[in-house]
Amino acid sequence: MPMKTLTSAILANLAATPLFEGLNSQDIEQILQHASRTTVPADSYFFHQGDQARRIYILLEGQIKVIQLTPEGQQVVMRMVNPPEIFGCVAALTGGEYPASSQATKLCEAFCLHQDDVHRLMQVYPRMAVNAFQIMVKRTHELQDRYRELATETVERRLAHALLRLMEQSGVRKGEQILLDMPLSRQDLAEMIGSTLYTVSRVLSSWESRGLVAAGREKISLVQPDTLSLIAEARAFSADIKQAPL
Repeated sequence: MPMKTLTSAILANLAATPLFEGLNSQDIEQILQHASRTTVPADSYFFHQGDQARRIYILLEGQIKVIQLTPEGQQVVMRMVNPPEIFGCVAALTGGEYPASSQATKLCEAFCLHQDDVHRLMQVYPRMAVNAFQIMVKRTHELQDRYRELATETVERRLAHALLRLMEQSGVRKGEQILLDMPLSRQDLAEMIGSTLYTVSRVLSSWESRGLVAAGREKISLVQPDTLSLIAEARAFSADIKQAPL
């Protein structure tokens, strides 16, 4: 179904999407004439791990949690997706199955482009192909960083890295603190960094007592992000947890 005329606000927002970098608003509007618009309620899924990868998505509203199940049945949170990020891109462009599931943490709305349409559009707009390649390279680097952290870093450093990444994605300044503007449980953090709920809770409690973070029900604010950066780079250590066990 043809897309209705897009508002200037939506077009301006979509111009920040890496897939559309270097394209003007007219190009973006023409591309999205091939897209459909879909809404997914909180806790539901855009797609599941193992589904055939046929579509890519551009998030307009809400937030997505990308999760993967290991062969042993353990759930791992790979990353969080915020507007106007793209998701499902790598799998849909390379073919095969989605390697992870995309779950809405709140009511979500997204544009959806079919794989065949994307391939045709890349011939018309070569910059899209270049952008898609850069997205895949970036995701590869992110996975390499995560693997290195899991293999070589303490839980404390991995947790600091995770919080700082989330701050870059969705941090909102509230006075002197930076709120991570997303539903975020301690279990989510444990799954992100390959640790346990007990260990993550212990480290966060230590940091909270030292005034580094402020933690509430599924909400975390960074009070001293500079100190967390020092911890992430192993230039500072928590006063009472030098190396939290796995």
